[in-house]
Amino acid sequence: MAANNKARSACAVLLAMSAAANCRAFETQRAEARYEARQYRVELELLLDARVQDVEAVLRDYERYSSLSGSILEAKVLERPAPDVVMLYTKLRACAGLFCRAVKRVERVQEGPLELRADALPEQSEVEFGRTITELEEVEGRTRVRYFTAVTPKFWVPAFIGRQLMLRTLKDNSLDLFRRVEARAKQ
Repeated sequence: MAANNKARSACAVLLAMSAAANCRAFETQRAEARYEARQYRVELELLLDARVQDVEAVLRDYERYSSLSGSILEAKVLERPAPDVVMLYTKLRACAGLFCRAVKRVERVQEGPLELRADALPEQSEVEFGRTITELEEVEGRTRVRYFTAVTPKFWVPAFIGRQLMLRTLKDNSLDLFRRVEARAKQ
């Protein structure tokens, strides 16, 4: 009887170890935020436990962006001037510590195979410059995301502590967005 219990216990441990080995999740391989050339820049390299086509579908569902991030207050497609181009309006909450404001932005989003490139239109936005590039790659049933964003706001951010707080918020919000993208893509 004792031998049977030991064998069952050993099997249970092996099954648990096997399940844990197959249970993959969001991995941050690189996350950098810096202020350079008057721009707030964030670069991420992530590995999501979701199929690349599902991640791409979530990222192209522009109208639902506000459900992916607490910093996106509103998102809507203004027009599609070409099959692979979207004019996208977003209203974002930009924070530097306790100081937050709503920022309106209109971007021209160029859709490519496994890639999105968004450039802000300064004349229609509250940013002087804005560019976001998202590249996807299939890696053994998972998705590698290379993400870059750079923004120069039209409003003043105090240099002393405000820049660091804004960088941290921008990086944290970007990571949180991709965690939610992964969760939605897995559904």
